[in-house]
Amino acid sequence: NHPGDRRVIMAILLGLARSRQAAAAGRRAAARNYGTSLPIPNPPPGTGAVFHSRMQPPKYSLSNPKWFGIFFAMNVGVYSGHYFYLRFLMRQNPPNPPRDPENVGAPEKHMHAVDDE
Repeated sequence: NHPGDRRVIMAILLGLARSRQAAAAGRRAAARNYGTSLPIPNPPPGTGAVFHSRMQPPKYSLSNPKWFGIFFAMNVGVYSGHYFYLRFLMRQNPPNPPRDPENVGAPEKHMHAVDDE
């Protein structure tokens, strides 16, 4: 082992740790960002202020993790309620009655057949 190799490995590990910390900080900042990633237009000169969407923030705004958490919780509730109803509340169909032993087979003529007389 060369003494310089150890320094290179330590530098690589330190760089990885810093990049992970930066990525985690970026995710935390992105989770709090409720705005738009699109460029916001500037009004033409001499026209005054444009009434853009930053002047009217939405009354109720959920972040993506909150929205999808509520969405998946709602789906779990809907499906579990459906299967609870099928399993515990809905009546089961009775079994089919046994076959009639007097009925020996197919009829001589189909009941919906066209008469060719």
